[in-house]
Formats: sequence, structure tokens, C-alpha cells
Amino acid sequence: MNILLVEDDPAQADAVVRVMQQSGHIINKIDRGESAIRFLKANEVDLVVLDWQLPGMTGFDVLQWIRRNLGSEPAVLFVTSRMLEVDIVQALEAGADDYVVKPFRTIELVARIGALLRRISRAEKIDNTLTVGPYVLDTVRRSLSLHGKTVVLTAKEFDVAAYLFANVGRVVSKHLLTKLAWGRELDSSSRTVDTHIYRLRRKLSLRPENGVLLSTVYTHGWRLNEVASTNATSEASSDASSYPAAEDHVG
Repeated sequence: MNILLVEDDPAQADAVVRVMQQSGHIINKIDRGESAIRFLKANEVDLVVLDWQLPGMTGFDVLQWIRRNLGSEPAVLFVTSRMLEVDIVQALEAGADDYVVKPFRTIELVARIGALLRRISRAEKIDNTLTVGPYVLDTVRRSLSLHGKTVVLTAKEFDVAAYLFANVGRVVSKHLLTKLAWGRELDSSSRTVDTHIYRLRRKLSLRPENGVLLSTVYTHGWRLNEVASTNATSEASSDASSYPAAEDHVG
């Protein structure tokens, strides 16, 4: 795997590079945001480990550039000394896949990096299909199958499901899903997105026995994770009884 480490603290950067190189990964070390963007324009990487506090262009600016110009790849692990929830949410909603708060132990950062790299390697993308466990999503035919059987979805249900499956392991906010599937913001009291999530849970059987778990992340949104298919752990946040059976009327 190719990793770009953007960190202006030489001691921390060298410690991470030494450990990760022992795992056989290719590590490129850069200490400024502007240099990171120049590197990304010329090179493909699987993961960017990105410090928020950088001289000149901030890590948050780099994150926004990545998502605006490169899309959902590469994965981004955000490193920040900001501990306020609003800052963490801002980073996640801007496209960060995970975050580590400073001061951190090198072993903790390496563990987070390893988890993200395993997630990347499991996400099998072939042409226009995305495979996650027994689920196969075809973005051209706009179809989704489970154990080889096509599941009938409405257009909006497919849009929501496609984004969740394309962002396995990432927190996807309700605000972002609304803009992606409906193209505009809905009234804050609308339960439309919640209703679609509820229907997808049932139609797609998003349960551990199928190797996935859709969890509600309080105040943030939802996260679809891959889990061991033999894991019998029940969903910690079930929305089954809280959503209306009928969909809000949306134009």
C-alpha cells in the first residue's frame, strides 16, 4: 500500500515511517499542505495520514481539496489536537475516514492506519461493481444483489444504499445523504432519510449474519461496517421501532 504522511513534526513523522515501513508499506513523508497537493496531483496513494495543524495551508484545506478533486479515494486519516465535538464532526463531514487526537502514541496511530488499510483491501471494486461480503452493487445497472438475488429498491433507496456501501467504515451524515439523494436540504423535522434507512435495513438484511452492521452514530448519522459473519452481536442502535412506516412527501 502507498501511504502519504503529511506531518510537520519531524520526530513524530520519523517514528511513524519507521514502524510502517517494517510492514512493507511505501511511505512518502511531506511536511506542508501545498507540497501534499502537488504530490497527489502526480501520484496515486491509498491512504493519506493528514495533520490538521500545518504551516501555511491547513490539513483541513488539504482534505477538502482531496474530496473535491479526487473523490472518495484515497482514504484520509485525520490527526488533530482539536478535541471539540464540532471540530471532529466538521472533519468527518468533510470526508475524513477516521481521526486520531493528539497527543497520540505511535502504536495507536499505526493501529488506526492498519485498520484503514485492511478496510481498503477488503473493498473489492471491479469495473462498475462494488462487492462487500455477499452484497454486489452495480452502479451502471443501478442494481444491488444479496447472495446472488437482486433486491428491488426504489431510486432513492438505491442512491442511499450506494453511498453507504461506497463508504464502508465511514460515518455518513444525514445532511450529506439528503444532499446526495435529494439534491437539496430537507426540512429539519423531515423523517424521509430515517425512513429510507429503516427500509434498507429490512430489505437488505443489514445484519451481522450477512457480514455487515449498520449503526446509528448519535448526532452524526450512520456507519456501515463489515463484521465477521459469525458475529452474533446485536445492533447497538436499532432504529426499527422509531421510524414511521410511511415516507414524508418530498418533491
